[in-house]
Parts: sequence; C-alpha cells; structure tokens
Amino acid sequence: MKLPLGFTPRVTKLAGLIGVILAIAGGVVALRLPEQVWTASLLCAVAVLHLAVFLVGHLETMKDFSARRSTRLGADSLLMVVLFIAILSLLNFIAARHAVRWDLSSAERFTLSPQTVKILKDLKGNLRLLGFFSERSSDNAAVRDLLESYKFQSRKVTVEMIDPNRKPDIARKYNVTEESVVVEFGGRTVMAKAADEPEITSAIIRASRNEKTVYFVEGHGEHSIEDNERSGYAMIAASMRQQGLRIKTTSLLAEKQVPNDAAVVIIAGPKRPFAPEERAALSDFLKRGGQLFALVDPFGGADLAPLFAEWGIALSEDQVIDPTSGLGGAVPIITPGDYPDHEITRKFDLATFYPLARSVAASEAPEFVLKPILKTGKNSWKTAQMEGTITLDPARDQRGPITIGAVAQKKVDATAKEGVAPAAGANQARLVVIGDSDFATNNVVHAAGNGDLFQNVVRWLTDDTDLIAIAPKAVKTTTLLISSQEAGMLFTTSALLLPIAILASGWIVRRRRRRL
Repeated sequence: MKLPLGFTPRVTKLAGLIGVILAIAGGVVALRLPEQVWTASLLCAVAVLHLAVFLVGHLETMKDFSARRSTRLGADSLLMVVLFIAILSLLNFIAARHAVRWDLSSAERFTLSPQTVKILKDLKGNLRLLGFFSERSSDNAAVRDLLESYKFQSRKVTVEMIDPNRKPDIARKYNVTEESVVVEFGGRTVMAKAADEPEITSAIIRASRNEKTVYFVEGHGEHSIEDNERSGYAMIAASMRQQGLRIKTTSLLAEKQVPNDAAVVIIAGPKRPFAPEERAALSDFLKRGGQLFALVDPFGGADLAPLFAEWGIALSEDQVIDPTSGLGGAVPIITPGDYPDHEITRKFDLATFYPLARSVAASEAPEFVLKPILKTGKNSWKTAQMEGTITLDPARDQRGPITIGAVAQKKVDATAKEGVAPAAGANQARLVVIGDSDFATNNVVHAAGNGDLFQNVVRWLTDDTDLIAIAPKAVKTTTLLISSQEAGMLFTTSALLLPIAILASGWIVRRRRRRL
C-alpha cells in the first residue's frame, strides 16, 4: 500500500510518535478523569489514526523484520506478555466490580459497626461523602480508608477526597474552613464534627432522616441537660444529638400543654410534685398518641403514680436491694441474661446498673400492652425500709426477680383538638417507666451499658427501632515490647542477612547460566 504524496518516512515516524503520545494521554484521562469520557475517546481515536499511518508507511520494513528467526522468538515472548497482561486486566476488571475485603487487624479497626452497616443498607437514595483534607495532611490516608469502608457497604455511597487548597471554590460552596467530612443526601448537607465513624454515621442519620424533637421536662428538680457536673444529663443529651435528635426543654406549668412538635417527652428524676394542670397535660399528650419516658427515683415527691396507674403501671414506695452487686446492695445490676424479651432489650448484651432503684409493676389491663423491660436477679428483693442496716425480712419484703422498668402501649384515637395537634406517635401511645434516674447521669452514663439502654428506649419511642443503640467497638491497643538484643537481631536479619542472601542467590544463578 502506497501512502499519499508527502507522507515521507520522516513524517510517518512523527505520526507514530504522536500516536503513542496521544494513546498515553487518553489512558491518563480515562484513569484520572473518568467523567471525561468523550475527551478520552477522542484522544484514543486520533491516536489510532496516527498509528495506522505509521504502520502503513513501514509495512515492508515490518515484513522483513518479522521474517527473522530472532523476531519469531521475540514475538512468542511478546505474545506471552500480552496474554499475561490481558489476563491480569480481566481479573482486575472483575475484582473491581465484585470487591471483597478482609479486616485482618486484631482490633478490627477497619470494620464498621453493625449499626452503621444497617443504616447504609437501608439508604433510600444516593449518599455522597466528601473528605476535605489536604493531600499533605497526615490524616488524609486514614480518612480515605474509612470513607472507602462506607462505600464498600452500599452502591448508593460515593466518596470523593478534595484538597481545599487546590479547590477552594468547592470548599466555599460547602462552608468548609477546616479539614472535615461533609455528608450530602437528597439536597441536604451535614458536616461531621470529627472524621471518625461515630460522627460520620451521626451526620448520615441527620442528613438522611427527618429530625425528631425530644423534650425534657423541667421545673421539678429534674436532672438538667445543661449540667456538666456528675449529676447532670449533659452527656446523654449530647449523645442523643449525635444520633440525629433535636433536644429541647419545656415547662408544663408555663406552657399548659406538651409542645405540638414533641416526638418524645422525658421526665428525668423529678424531686417536686407536679401540679394538677401538668399531670393533665401529660395525660392529654398520651391520649393524643404521645410517647412518654419517665425516670422516677424511690421515695420521690413527684406524685406521678396516679397518672401511670391510668396506663396500667404501678409505683410503690420501696427500693430494690441486690446483695450480689459488686457496687453495693443499693445498686442493683442487671446482666444480659436477665433482660425480659422486648424490642428495647432483645439484642442488648451489656450489663446495666441502677443506683438506688424502685420497683415498677405492670398490672393486668386488657386495653393496654404491658411488658417488663428490666428485671433484677433472683437474689434481689424489694423493701420499704429506708434507714439503718437493710436486711431481708420475709414477712415484709418481696424476693426477686424485681421489675424496675416497664412499658405500656395503647392504640388511641389521636384526633386533633382545637389548637392542639395529634402527638407524633401516630395513634400509638407509649409509656416507659424506669424506677431510677441516676443510671444516666454524667458520672455513670458511659459505664457498662447504661447510656446504650437509655438510647434504646428513646429510639423505640421515636419508632427508630433499626437504630437501637449498639455499643461502640472497643479499640484494642497492642504494644510490641522487645529487648535491645531482639532489636539487634531484627536489624541484622532484615537489613543485612536478607539483602546479602538475595544478592548471593542472584550471583550464583548468573554464574551457572554463563557455564551453560
């Protein structure tokens, strides 16, 4: 085949060089900028045309070259190399679409918690995770690995690492002023407070779910969600915010009713009686399909027993004693095997303890669904004795197991009244009563499973049972301790003996080949 006039050997060689350059450029664009499909395709098409010109111009030279014996042997080797590369490319293509990951670290540092996996599997739309970290940041690689773990769990998750120094316009778009992770879902954007799994998962919850409001009642000496001291509730309130809940306070005496946007109302350890108007507001809230969580300590003056009795739950003026408790007899402990079967505790495998708890009885009532959720061990008992050395009196006290937590459910006709909307429970009123409020205070909320149980109750009341709290994985730190002698042996083996052995093996093989 003859080339048109002007296509000299020098021109065809130049065409071949340009073709190679364009082919490499097309490959780079396809790998680094996958969204630029047309650009990569155009570069590859032009490269093929230039290479075709080169091949046609040097066809005779290639025929003479291919007739040589060395060429045929070389062609066999080249064919083997091409086939090997093709097989690797095919395997890589399959692996990229059917990826499998194994976490071989002893602490499972690269494995997401079951709660996070559940949230990712249940996503109703596409989720973007944007990591704004400088390429030179020491945290860049760790955050990238963490975000890739999220992507691996769901095809609806996409991950993008952005250097805010190189792309300041994108950083301004998301109001990023420091290194952080941004979650984008359904047009909503939420910034994680830290680049770790709890905070990123919390941001995903807030972005992908409608935020619900939880009210803490105040005005009766309850534990304050603003109090950071030992007896405060600031830590549990912060954990609830992390789970995507909006936390507020309300004064029933001032408002005369429960706020209309309340998904759950929490009464945390009241020490003063409720006014009749306040009890009426709570009763009306339940009748409208409300969700109430009451934590009532022994011998308190809240006077809520009549309200709870209307819903089949009875309070007694007593306290529960557990002689087997390692924290003292007045601090009953519930171990995983003692929890009654209920959605709140069904998969709960952590122990909880309750400083100074009272009994909570669920009576028989056909119009309610009444179930215990917390029961102490069989060696415990309840007593009305308050002072002095407390001992078991069979004639006065009741042996365990003792119920210290119960729930009541009832279907209600949540029709709207004038100026008062139905509660957020949607025709299903729920009441949870636990005979202790101190188990969720700042000084013990993170001990054992106390905080997790509190979160479980709130999640059940908000109808987010798929987010029932799971204790975070304990991160194990393994320290390698070696002596100076062992350190010297490691250095000698890895830095001296191993390289010398490799060089010696290569020299021996070379000598043997030269003798053949």
